[in-house]
Amino acid sequence: MNLNTFGGFIKGGNYDILITHGNAVLQENAKFDTLVVKGILQTSTCQGRRIVIDGGMLNASGEIIADSLSGHGSVCARQRICARNIVFIGKMKTSMQITVKETIQVNGTIDAKSLTSSTAKLIGHTDIKECTETGRLETVPIRTAMFERFGMDEYLGPSNIKRIVATNVALCDTICQKIDAGYVTLSGHAHVEKVIYDGDLRLDKTSSATLIEHRWAEDEDGRLQRKVA
Repeated sequence: MNLNTFGGFIKGGNYDILITHGNAVLQENAKFDTLVVKGILQTSTCQGRRIVIDGGMLNASGEIIADSLSGHGSVCARQRICARNIVFIGKMKTSMQITVKETIQVNGTIDAKSLTSSTAKLIGHTDIKECTETGRLETVPIRTAMFERFGMDEYLGPSNIKRIVATNVALCDTICQKIDAGYVTLSGHAHVEKVIYDGDLRLDKTSSATLIEHRWAEDEDGRLQRKVA
């Protein structure tokens, strides 16, 4: 069943394509293959194969679960956001975790308790307590005078990630308490309290790490050698 609605309550059921305009409320037990949000959609748990935000706002009091989450606009959830792939422009926020099986790229702001992903590229402002079980993590600020001109202060400050456990980390204009990774690159006024790394550490002249610990390979006795810089 396909439904193109211009507001109101959307009954529970199975939908092939569900397109929402205006102010709409998705009731419980509603499932879909593809959801396209063009207005403001309120829901409890939102679950389907594909979610596309077409300039709209998706607000969930529960979880958001999809194979693919994409588009531009706003996504907010009180519980976790779970997807195989996320490519999004705008605001993404949850008070719980974001779990991505493959790739996440967000241009704008992302705010979460934790993030896990195979590959994560976060462009704009990031505020995450923990980023763990990640292959590659990259933070990139947006360089433009537009945000200051229009008073959009949430985009202007440095990103904040308290703890990172990953294979490859590249932080720009980011403040972090602890990084545990194989390869670490810090640039653009990135500051880290402690870095533990296996392979390589690179810092530009504007960035710093208070404590650096190089974890060496095991010696013949099986003991882990460590070098503190």
